[in-house]
Amino acid sequence: MKRELLSFGSIVIDNVLVVKRFPSINETVLAEKYRYTYGGAGANVAVAAARLGVKSSLFAVSGRDFEKTNYKRHLKNEGVDTSGIIPSRCLMPRSFIVSKENSDDQVLYYYENKRETRKILFENIEKAYKLSSESEICHFSTGHFEFYYRLLKKKVKNVVSFDPGQETFNYPYRVVRILPFVHMLFMNNHEAKRLKEILKIRSIRQISGPKLVCVSLGAQGSIILFKGELFKIPAVKPSRVVDPTGAGDSHRAGFLSSLLKGYDVKTAGRIASVVASFTIEAEGAQTSLPNWEKVVRRYEHFFKEKFPSPQTTWERTKEELLS
Repeated sequence: MKRELLSFGSIVIDNVLVVKRFPSINETVLAEKYRYTYGGAGANVAVAAARLGVKSSLFAVSGRDFEKTNYKRHLKNEGVDTSGIIPSRCLMPRSFIVSKENSDDQVLYYYENKRETRKILFENIEKAYKLSSESEICHFSTGHFEFYYRLLKKKVKNVVSFDPGQETFNYPYRVVRILPFVHMLFMNNHEAKRLKEILKIRSIRQISGPKLVCVSLGAQGSIILFKGELFKIPAVKPSRVVDPTGAGDSHRAGFLSSLLKGYDVKTAGRIASVVASFTIEAEGAQTSLPNWEKVVRRYEHFFKEKFPSPQTTWERTKEELLS
């Protein structure tokens, strides 16, 4: 099977609490809403891309409750290829997300046995390499960066996309040593600031390695650097703001899916902004992901123009990224 997008990362059960304000130390705050949802950056990207019509796959370690929670059935129903999902005797990871409207999240993360997960990943590195060689884009999100580094050192031949997320703060040296293998780098503004501090540079233009750099700016949209050009992309207004969890993942999926469909970088950035706007309209990272038809309608409504036809080809963009 020829895969278009292979997503590396985690499969997580998200427990989302929506609050009016974050608690202070030793203070109790009543949550307005609670939702148990499917999440994990790797799975979020794979599902969002599949909704947009892309042949997406997921490489991740699951857990003994993968089928009991119906997560496996959910992925298959969404059209995600699950042949890269490796079973484990441990519970799937859990995240506990405290979300406040128009604010950043507070996140607690639980791993039953991270060492066991690492062991399973390294035992399956050849499988990961084979799947990556069959995929147009390999997207690496928050996960086991030592495994990513070992895999990428084997010279993954196709386009590599990287979204280090909070690991930019937790394990910055692991992020930095992956950068030489990356063609597209995604960050938010906080992560970009931290990366500049680590690399001792003044501008993201000075980051060596990636040919394309995209920085999300929340309600201010995003900026994209590619081939010496800077594109400023506005944030698309959602119908309502409920929960920002997973908006970054759906943005990446929208961007990569658009490139695969033959759109240029600027248009892909606009489409990604549209996709992300749907995610924050409901609790949970995968709850309100759009299909392509919904993206087209919202794009035309927001940008006040007819949805464009592809301006290039993926083959040409791929050549520019790999050159």
